[in-house]
Amino acid sequence: MPLPSEPAPRPHPGMTAWERRGRVVTAVVLAGVAAGLIGIAMAMLLEVFESLFYGVSEGSLPQRVAAAPSWRRVLAPAAGGAVAGALWWWLRATGGVTGVEDALRDPAGRTASRMGILRPFADAVVQVLTVGSGNSVGREGAPRLAAGAVAARLGSWLRLDAATALMLIAAAAGAGLGAMYNTPLGGAAYAVEIVMIPGMRRRGVLLAVPVSCVATVVSWLHSGGQPAFQVTMETPATATILGLVLLVPVAAGLGVGARMLWAWVKRHRLGNGWTLPVAIGGAGLATGLVSLWLVMVPGNGRDAMAFALASDAQGTALAMLLGVVVLKPALTALTLGAGATGGLLAPSFGLGASAGAALAGGAQLMGFDVNVTVLAFVGAAVVLAVTQKAPVFGAVFVWELVRPEAWALGAVCLAVVAALLLARGSWLDALPRLLRRQS
Repeated sequence: MPLPSEPAPRPHPGMTAWERRGRVVTAVVLAGVAAGLIGIAMAMLLEVFESLFYGVSEGSLPQRVAAAPSWRRVLAPAAGGAVAGALWWWLRATGGVTGVEDALRDPAGRTASRMGILRPFADAVVQVLTVGSGNSVGREGAPRLAAGAVAARLGSWLRLDAATALMLIAAAAGAGLGAMYNTPLGGAAYAVEIVMIPGMRRRGVLLAVPVSCVATVVSWLHSGGQPAFQVTMETPATATILGLVLLVPVAAGLGVGARMLWAWVKRHRLGNGWTLPVAIGGAGLATGLVSLWLVMVPGNGRDAMAFALASDAQGTALAMLLGVVVLKPALTALTLGAGATGGLLAPSFGLGASAGAALAGGAQLMGFDVNVTVLAFVGAAVVLAVTQKAPVFGAVFVWELVRPEAWALGAVCLAVVAALLLARGSWLDALPRLLRRQS
């Protein structure tokens, strides 16, 4: 059960300015170390769940899905969804979980004081279980919630003022993401551009960057400091540049469409009663059935991007890419609508990478020498930026995932800006407002 309301922590009246700064520095280091360790723990836990549900101890999730017998492919996400649904039913029926967003909406800091540790960590483990069993949602919500809860406790323990404590929570939430994907600047951009509320971002960046950097360095104990995707990316030729020009409006449209779909299902999701295990298990069953033909669909979408970056986008590979473009957003929506908690970052960049690679493959069939990897890379950044309405995060995060040459960062920034301008003025972006007016 949540703790009773407590007053927000206040600095000791006799504390000097240097003592306050020292406490903030201590909070930054401790929050960063905690976020890094949480990122490692969640990555290792994901491996455990994938091995447990699919019965294959090594390889990526698509390799495990392909190696598992057909009955296990179908039942793994269904069983995982049912178990997760039952656990969420209990958590929500016995007081729920105070999230990072809830804490940041209370400037007095009282909501942050009620976050606790056990319930956020329990919810985070359930989220990882959901993804590890093959269900189609992102996993970034788990380290965000757990790291934010630890930061809330640190703010109270060090008696930080309410505003600094809230910025620390947001910074730690982004640092958890940065540690999980080895993206320090992307984690900081996520904290500032997505997690933080207006009014705290200018000061918050001074906390977000060092916390995310500390967390990422700690995560090297597990990742070895290697980028999430290791591919070679050539400087684009004329045909590839023309392909990028065509990709921008396509990816922008996909991003807007996915954002609308996911927002709609979140607003109309099922209640928190006994239907949770049935509904989430049913969504997992649908994902398992699709995985009999499309092994890239289970999981959060990271492996879909890995496949797109390394694919030749021809023949069967092209069909799989198109399958991800069509089915991944739909299955993610089905899982969220059933009541699951999960992120949308990996489903977004997996969708964008698949769309970019598929477009490059189609251009190659027509005789144009278009680089598949470049279009997959840019497509991932564009769709992520559009779904999250976060241009800096979308560009920097995807660039850090791949770590190509500097020209690629410039190219992806231009594509993201152009796509967001198109999305802002598109009829798709205006459609939700029109529907609300008519209703």
